[in-house]
Amino acid sequence: MVIIGILGIIAFFAFVLLIIGIVFLFLKIRKVTAIWFVSSGGAVLLISLFVFSGAFLYYINQETSVKTQVEEETSASSKDEFYEDYEDEYDELAFGMKGKSSEQAIVQVSKPQVQKLDERGLDKAYQIEVTIQNKSSEPIYVSAKDFYLYNYGKDDYPTVLKKDYFHEKIETGKTANFNIYYKYIGKGELEVEYDNLIWHE
Repeated sequence: MVIIGILGIIAFFAFVLLIIGIVFLFLKIRKVTAIWFVSSGGAVLLISLFVFSGAFLYYINQETSVKTQVEEETSASSKDEFYEDYEDEYDELAFGMKGKSSEQAIVQVSKPQVQKLDERGLDKAYQIEVTIQNKSSEPIYVSAKDFYLYNYGKDDYPTVLKKDYFHEKIETGKTANFNIYYKYIGKGELEVEYDNLIWHE
């Protein structure tokens, strides 16, 4: 910005010099001086304008680059915060491991298996086995729809089927075992989410 200011001052004085030279030529006085004023003032003005334009474009380019960099850093920071919050919010487990839910229940989920629902195997479903032990001082209510199955390959959540649908109150100290069936949507890496727990391979 300082350079642009200096160039602006030089261009202004060159312009004044050019005007004086033109006036002298028009009035036909001091022709040599007038010609020198016009030539030198015009040359300096032209050079100043070129340099001024280049410096201004460079400044604009730098400002745009800095703005873009700040936006990228802000976006990256937001993503990092999101994943940090995600990791803090959920406990990640391998299939078959036990985890403690926010309701103080010990939950275990098996690796999803593909089951044939008819003899010809045309109708399929994902099946998971769930074990929940209520360790809290209050009953907890559990439904099959509390468990979300996610297929990374299809980027979708299969719906829960009505077959052997589970919805039950589990008393304090009691354990419940049940299966959940989901609509088969194809192959893909699978993940199961329940409350604050996530199971994956």
